[in-house]
Amino acid sequence: MKKGLLLLLLAAIAIPAFAYNYDTKVPVPGKTLADGKLQTEMLFPVYAYGLRIAAPDCQDFAITNTEITKPKNNGVWEEIWTLKACTRTARIPIKFSTTEEGTDFAIDPMGVKVAK
Repeated sequence: MKKGLLLLLLAAIAIPAFAYNYDTKVPVPGKTLADGKLQTEMLFPVYAYGLRIAAPDCQDFAITNTEITKPKNNGVWEEIWTLKACTRTARIPIKFSTTEEGTDFAIDPMGVKVAK
């Protein structure tokens, strides 16, 4: 009985987490300078912003465009990634910097612009 209840509880927690439709195709659309591996690493953080801006019943998310806003200079550049979450669109600013270990990125949460 306890085992069945535990499985039911786990299913109730896990199923909502998989109820969203994320477009995970790489390469993402647009002009990003990020390579395929970095794009893949960025999908989850970018989609996390999608969950913040989406209407409560929204389940469909996609990156629709990427554009360079500051060209690469000394291994540093900036881009805007556009995210569609049902009827809302967010422009998410991201700063990239190359290091010896690879490329780091940081999303500017105060710079995210949302349109309905």
